[in-house]
Amino acid sequence: MKKTKRQLTSKVVSFTGEFYPEVPEPTPAGNNIAAYLVIIAAALVAGLSMGTIATYQSADQVQLRQMKAQSQQLEKVKNQVCK
Repeated sequence: MKKTKRQLTSKVVSFTGEFYPEVPEPTPAGNNIAAYLVIIAAALVAGLSMGTIATYQSADQVQLRQMKAQSQQLEKVKNQVCK
């Protein structure tokens, strides 16, 4: 028995007689709501983190942290002197 290799199926275009390989139909893309939700969540997290960094490094917040540290130091000195 002689084994033959299987060839790709071709169809004949009736007007020109040329052979073209059959191309399978592409499957339609599904609804990618999950991908959009991931992108939106990532953008939200990035926006929140940038806002937090900007707030933490603002001049008012730096001054507030310095004043709090000075207040704590003053409280320690006050406790040492008053004892």
